Amino acid sequence: MNAEGAARLLVAARQSGRTIADLDGEFRPATEADAYAVQEATLRLLGAREAGWKVGAANAAAPPVAAPLVSTLVQKSPAHFAAREDAFRAVEAELCLVLGRDLPQRASPYGEDEAWAAVASVHAAIELLDTRFADRTAMAPPVLLADMQNNGGFCYGPPNPVAGVDFLAARASLLIDGKEVKSAVGGNPAGHPKRLLAWLADHAASRGRPLRAGMVVTTGSHTGITVAPLGSRVTARFAGLGESVLDLAPA
Repeated sequence: MNAEGAARLLVAARQSGRTIADLDGEFRPATEADAYAVQEATLRLLGAREAGWKVGAANAAAPPVAAPLVSTLVQKSPAHFAAREDAFRAVEAELCLVLGRDLPQRASPYGEDEAWAAVASVHAAIELLDTRFADRTAMAPPVLLADMQNNGGFCYGPPNPVAGVDFLAARASLLIDGKEVKSAVGGNPAGHPKRLLAWLADHAASRGRPLRAGMVVTTGSHTGITVAPLGSRVTARFAGLGESVLDLAPA
């Protein structure tokens, strides 16, 4: 497939704010490998680096997928993002990890405990979802993956020690303008993020983008998707782990 051409269409949609119907013909990714090639071309065309990664899986046994978090779309809480009235504007409460040391490329795969030892802290976080497509629900999974898996922004709160955090029973709340709209206990379907991080360490290194100290790794939604109104304040709160705040302003 023409990954560069597909990336040009996606970058044009990002920059203009005009959505596209689909990626067709030679521009349509049919596999995960195609999608990752489009992601790489998108980063090159944006002239951007990754500040981290989003990684997730449909369930605790499903193969993970990943997308880079573009550095210009990552902020510390309290964050401020602008969005159009016709944009997707969905938000999710997530837990993210910040790495304390590098996980360089090497010949042997990383074990779960070994990769986990590189984690410096855990943070309450919010992912802002966006799409370059007129109807994202009609897109095949490789097409959505090519579009950075719907990422439109990301913010994260203060650090917490990793020791003692029960990732499988984390209590999460999502609030809009101070009103709780979603809550869940152990809501991330991907299970413990150890598996995801070990897989990501190998995946990122294979793309020439090994995980580095200071990078953010977010591991999937605990509350599902909620569309946030323009002008609203979104808060993701995790019991014992603090919160992250995002203000969503009109573009």
